[in-house]
Amino acid sequence: MPTPRAGSVFSILAGLSALGCANGPGLQSQGPPQDPVVYVLPGPGEANPGGIVTLDPRAPRVEAMAVAGGKIVATGSAADIQGNYFGAPVIRLPGAVVLPGIIDSHTHARQLGMDALRVDVSECETVACMVERLVAEPAPTGDRWLVGQGWDEGAWANGGYPDRAELDAAFPETPVVLYSRHGFATLANGAALERAAIGARTPNPAGGTILRDPEGRATGVLLAGAQALVRDRVPPPDLAQREAAITAALWRLAAAGVTTIHEAGVGQEDLRAFVSLAERDFDTLQGLSGDLITDPATLSIQLDPSAPGDIDWGLPIRVYTLLDGNDPQLVAEALERGPIVDPRDRLVARGFKVFYDGSLGSRTALLAQPYADDPHNQAHPAERISPRAIEDLAEGALERGFQLAVHSIGDAANATVLDIYQRVLERHGGASAHDHRWRLEHAQVMHERDFQRTARLGVIASMQPSHAVGDSAWAEQRLGPTRVRRAYAWRRFLDADAHLIFSSDLPGEPWTPVETLYFAVNRTRLPTDPGYDPGALPFYGDQAVSLDEALTAMTLEGAFAGFAEGRLGALVPGAWADFIVLDADPWVLRPKQLADLEVLGTYVAGVELRIPPKARLDGPAEDTAAPSQ
Repeated sequence: MPTPRAGSVFSILAGLSALGCANGPGLQSQGPPQDPVVYVLPGPGEANPGGIVTLDPRAPRVEAMAVAGGKIVATGSAADIQGNYFGAPVIRLPGAVVLPGIIDSHTHARQLGMDALRVDVSECETVACMVERLVAEPAPTGDRWLVGQGWDEGAWANGGYPDRAELDAAFPETPVVLYSRHGFATLANGAALERAAIGARTPNPAGGTILRDPEGRATGVLLAGAQALVRDRVPPPDLAQREAAITAALWRLAAAGVTTIHEAGVGQEDLRAFVSLAERDFDTLQGLSGDLITDPATLSIQLDPSAPGDIDWGLPIRVYTLLDGNDPQLVAEALERGPIVDPRDRLVARGFKVFYDGSLGSRTALLAQPYADDPHNQAHPAERISPRAIEDLAEGALERGFQLAVHSIGDAANATVLDIYQRVLERHGGASAHDHRWRLEHAQVMHERDFQRTARLGVIASMQPSHAVGDSAWAEQRLGPTRVRRAYAWRRFLDADAHLIFSSDLPGEPWTPVETLYFAVNRTRLPTDPGYDPGALPFYGDQAVSLDEALTAMTLEGAFAGFAEGRLGALVPGAWADFIVLDADPWVLRPKQLADLEVLGTYVAGVELRIPPKARLDGPAEDTAAPSQ
């Protein structure tokens, strides 16, 4: 295997993996106990089944489990487990039910952390509202820009995109950039456009559009690939700011019940931040053990898991990275080195996330037929990368053992990606000859034939329940009454026997696992949403899934998508003891009550995470990070 160049981020990550840096549970407490610990819940009852939901069909619910070295060693009745592990500490969990830890298989965690310092304009329906939010913020100093986020490009596209005139009047000299909710449009003022050298004669970049008024003046709205013209001018966060943002986000995710994320589109600098945090874990473990760790199996830290500690770990939950497949330099380095697979499942780098088309809301997704609500063909579909480049990457990924995950929204985009997958796989013996686990990220609109083709090729449909509900106000307008029946079609994928995983795509729509579960089962707005109508029908409710199917897509299938089946996603002997405790049993609630579930505790490698107060979902977010680019 080729050797990475000295000092590269991949050489560092490889070294950490070889040393077993990720032994630690990433907790603000202590390392995984090596001696058995027994976890017990009150026994199941007729009114409230309760207990530990294992997702093991041989023993779906048990009363207790024994954990040693961070892994489950036995499950069963409380009497049997306590008898077999006589003398082991017993921890009685305070909730109604235990579930496997949630795997959020498509996140942008660093962006979630960075959003803490951005101005929130998500509730603004006018530019005047945006200006009001911005002027209330302290004026930036030095080379800093005023950065906001959250305006809904899908909702704005219906009535016409915003114009920068009011921003220019309020901020004639300070550059202002406002990122949209889903990341497919940016609104910039004149000062920001000037910094980016965008004028009346600036051509549209490949895969992007600079919106202009009838006189040719740039309105300030940049779509798809054109956003980079301004984003590249915003001062980027440094390593410390990236680490702070990632840490803040991972703790918020832990508080919500997420124990593993698949971080999508990780660039060079973010990868360095993740590696730096993993190094912090390694340094901490060295200090605890007193010796250099050369073999993870020899690590022995005898600590009581029930006692709080004050150790500050770098990565509180597990991170599986999908590297930025649109970055040629990062791709070349990764393919040279090959995947990095951590035996402790703490920080893994074995996939690429590729941005292909845009979004349905901003009319930048690639559709086979024109947008139904665009009679004058004003849509701006965009290819962020050429199909040839995707195919070349697919060849390299297959040869070097990398997973490929391609952002594809429209039916034309999804068909193109499946065509590429099929050609590459057939050139190398067919889909069954490789454990590739390639993915369609979002898979929002599909051709009729492509549900079955997804399953036949062994491709994973990676989808977000929040997108269907969030887009429901305008999705049928974009697609028309016939084509919309092939959109957000979770049931169609399951009926085709395709692998289906659910995730949040945070930040953006509501992202907690409880909310994802609610959207998957109900396909309606949350009861707390200002636009909630208790009498409203589900958005194409025939595509909703059952509670069991939704939970499987958030645990077992998420583990499969990260090559971690048997180790994550289920509470079975041999798996990591990653689990969450809920205040109520979802199976005895009505579907609309799922949004009321509360996470009482999150455990990684058998140890409870001590959630910092600022990371709790009912408290303020960490604000230690600067705006991202």
